[in-house]
Amino acid sequence: MNRYFKFALLGSALLAVTACAAPNREPDLSNIQANVDKTYEGDFGDLLYNLNAGADKAARAEEIKASIDADAPYLYTNLPLRQEGVKLAEEAAEHRAKAEAALNRFLDPIRARLAYLESLHVPQDVGPQKTSVYFDTGSAKVRDSEGAALTDAGNFLSQYPIAHVQIDAYTDTVGSANANKALAKRRAKAVMDALSDAGVPLAADVSVKAVGEADGSDNTESQENRRVDIIVQPHGTFNKGQ
Repeated sequence: MNRYFKFALLGSALLAVTACAAPNREPDLSNIQANVDKTYEGDFGDLLYNLNAGADKAARAEEIKASIDADAPYLYTNLPLRQEGVKLAEEAAEHRAKAEAALNRFLDPIRARLAYLESLHVPQDVGPQKTSVYFDTGSAKVRDSEGAALTDAGNFLSQYPIAHVQIDAYTDTVGSANANKALAKRRAKAVMDALSDAGVPLAADVSVKAVGEADGSDNTESQENRRVDIIVQPHGTFNKGQ
């Protein structure tokens, strides 16, 4: 018999004997909680937890909705199930918001470092650029006539892709303050979407401020106040708490 084959057989036999002789040991559970806690530590752990929790609750809410939708429209049975579905959907949205906040906290030091590195290549005499995009009364649709302004802002930002970008949205004072606040948010989003659709890099540090009503008398129409300001700061020195 081949010598190496004998050694292989002997090794297999020893392993089998060792396995049979070893006592059945209970798994050590003492570190389970420690490892679970470690998994959810810090901002990244907060992101992971809220992503998982949000996904689970959203999936369950969808199951409940599908079950309800399958019933005849005139049936309003199982009210607790309906309430559970609404609650789970709301909690899923809250988890998403918390996950986004945790992700931003996690990325903030990275963004700051990138902005600093980028600023080393930006001449000190290059200051911020402000571009204003104007809207029709009560509208959050970017007008075709604003294409040149968006192109101007996009060209400047493309030169300094890790600059800080401040998006400030305003309305005039016609209408209620709450409605104008919501309108300002929609205008800010419309401008960001337009920039993104045009291929403008928005990997920079972006702050959005929906001001709502600009200063002035109530119920005063003002084209100047129906605008969104795009302010690009190549050196990233804006105070985001403004």
